[in-house]
Parts: sequence; C-alpha cells; structure tokens
Amino acid sequence: MRTLSLTARIGVFTGVVVTLLWMVAALVTVSGLFHEVDEVFDRDLRATAERILPIVIHNRFDRDDDDEDKDIRRVRAEADDTFFVVTSESKGLLLRSDGAANIDFPNAEGFGSGDGYRFYVDKARRGDIWIAVARPLAARRALYNRALMASLLPLLAVVPLVLIGIWVAVRRGLRPLDGVRNELSRRGPMNLSPLSVEGVPRELSPMVASANTLMARIQEGFEAERSFAANAAHEMRTPVAGAIAQAQRLKSESADPAVCARAEEIEATLKRLNRYTDKLMQMARAEGARMRTGEAMDLRPVVQLIVEDFSRAAGNSDRIVLDLPDLPVESDLDPDAFGIVLRNLLENALRHGAVDSPISISLNVDCEVRVANDGPVLEPEQIAWITRRFSRGDGAGDGTGLGLSIVGIISERASCKFALVSPRPKQKGGVEATFQF
Repeated sequence: MRTLSLTARIGVFTGVVVTLLWMVAALVTVSGLFHEVDEVFDRDLRATAERILPIVIHNRFDRDDDDEDKDIRRVRAEADDTFFVVTSESKGLLLRSDGAANIDFPNAEGFGSGDGYRFYVDKARRGDIWIAVARPLAARRALYNRALMASLLPLLAVVPLVLIGIWVAVRRGLRPLDGVRNELSRRGPMNLSPLSVEGVPRELSPMVASANTLMARIQEGFEAERSFAANAAHEMRTPVAGAIAQAQRLKSESADPAVCARAEEIEATLKRLNRYTDKLMQMARAEGARMRTGEAMDLRPVVQLIVEDFSRAAGNSDRIVLDLPDLPVESDLDPDAFGIVLRNLLENALRHGAVDSPISISLNVDCEVRVANDGPVLEPEQIAWITRRFSRGDGAGDGTGLGLSIVGIISERASCKFALVSPRPKQKGGVEATFQF
C-alpha cells in the first residue's frame, strides 16, 4: 500500500482544515447577515403599517370623496408588494389591498410568519382600528440565497489557491530535509562520515544527530571487524610459514611413503590456509584503506609487474597474453587496490580457465582492464553465486571463494564498475571480467 508523502499529508490536512474553517466562518457571517436582513425587512413592514394606518384613521372623518379616493390610491401605490387589511371592531372591514382576500391574516398583535408570508398586526392608539400587513417571504429567501452564494462561491477559487500556497510553503519548509536525503543518496556504501548540521532546522537536528550517532557506531563496528581480520591474518602468517617448513622438512627426512604422503597433505592444507590468510588481509585492505589517492598516475607499470609475477610461476609463462596501450593510462585509483583487483582476476582466470588456452589481459586508455579466459559458459545464476564471499565456482577446489568478492568490494568503495560476462563477446564460451575504474 502506497503511503502519502509528508508534503501531501501536511497539504491535505491543512487544506481540509482551512476549507472547513472558511465554510464555518462563511456560514456564521451569512447567519448574522440573515438576522440583520430580517430586522431590516421587519422594520420596513412595520413602517408600511405605520404609514397606512394614519391615512385610514384620517378618512373616518367627513372628507370629500375625491380626496378620500386620492388617499386610498396613494396607500395602495406605496404598498405595491404588500398586502394589508384594515378593520374596525365596530364597522368591520375598512380597507383591503388587492389580493389580500386570499390571505389568512393572524389576530395576534406583532410579527408572525405562516403560509409563505411575514405578518405584522398593529392597533391604533385611539379607536378600534386594526391593521394587518403581509409581505411574501420569497423576497427574503432570494436575498438569503444570493448572500449565501456570494459567501461560498469564492471558496471555489480561494481553496485551490490556498492548497497551492500550502504546497509551496510546505515544500520550501521541507527543503532542508531534501538536502539531507540528497546528501545520503550521493554517498557510497562505505561513507559513514557525519552529516552536516549547518542550515538544518531545529526540528530536524535531533534526527540528524541520531543518524550521525548511528553511523559512528557502524563505523566503529567496521573498524573493529577490519582490524581483527587484518591482525589475525598477519599473526597467522609466521606460524603457518613455520608449519609449512616443518612439513616440508618431515617429507624430505622421512623414507616412509605413508609419512611422506601425510606430510604432503599437511603442506597442501597449510598452503591453502596461507592463501586464506592472504585473502583476509586483502579484504581488510579493501574495506579499510582509502581507494583514491587524489593524484593521477600511470597504472601500466602495475599491470606489467603483476603479469611478470604470474608469468614466472610454473606453467604460466606461455598462457598470459598482455595487451597494453602506447599512451599512459592515468587514474587516481590506489595502485595497491588496483593490484589486488588484477591479481584476483588473473588468479581466478588461471585457476578456472581451460588449461590449454591463453589468458588475455588488456588495458585501454578509457581506464578499463579486461581479463578473459576460455572455458564453459556460466549461467547468470552462477555468476551471481561466485561473486559472493566464500563461494567457489565448482563448489570445491583449492580456491578461497574470496577473490571476486574482494574485487566487488573495491569496485563498490572506489565507485568503479565490475562485471562478469559469459560467454565472451563474439565467442561461444569462456568468461570475461571487466573492471572500469
């Protein structure tokens, strides 16, 4: 299940809260506006009644008929959207507006509502005359709807702008967190130096401090492991060499074939133990030393020296074919680390390649070395297996299973590229190892 990012969580939460608060504020404002509108309409309804009632009372006295008609027309003209009836307890109906006959006016004095009308009933201070005024509520409701829409419609434009503003503000606020993430992503697997706390907000400082503490503990663990491996391998070299010498002396001084055979087995086992010691020292060197010197140098002499060492070994003088460029191949890769890589690749090719076929080594000006040998085709699963620690291609043999894993460690720590390809390019079989530095 995909989780929302921190930016999306803050943006959605803040956007929802702002929207709800805006709606609540708009509803409260509209509610207050409705109350004011009601008061205005009620005052106008009362004022209409107060204008009509004196005219009707005045017409009760002896007046000319023409003047009375004028007053009545003026009253009806003033109340064009209002219905009213004027009654007398003694004389009955005195005056009624057009359409008022169909309205059921209340008898209670004061304001009231019903049947879609707002009513106001009042009694003259002198006499027995009553007036009931009614006005449809539709006008109020139309005004209510217009006020409500005027308050809520801006949300359609404001809310998206608020969400965009929140997103921009959150992104800017979380930019230091992106800086910490980018710094961690740019680091290699062995770079455990502390993170910089410069410019880190106060809220992120505990997290950065905890990460630095964790990396310091991991660094201490790596250092202890590398130190133990290097010291143990170094301390084992002298007793192992002494034991090999004793086994060789026993073999030379004894005339018993069984003793000689046993001495040879002991010597072979001790030599294998010595190879493990050398590989452990190489691994400690690969995991603990600096892979880059900061100064470029030509690595062709390193290749020549290692090839000469292997060529002098028994049976290797005619198997190694070296191809070096005429131009220097300069790199700041540590020469010792490069030598460890080349030795392991060449040793692996000599041990597992076809005995009757040559081993080709090529170095080009693009800082790429290739070691290729003939032999059976390796499946991708086999290639992944033999690059692990203590894994041998055939599952047995006298190899240590550490050579290719050491190359992988150096490649990873030095930001290089290491690949095994089988079969060889344009060949039906064999293996080609490429180390691009």
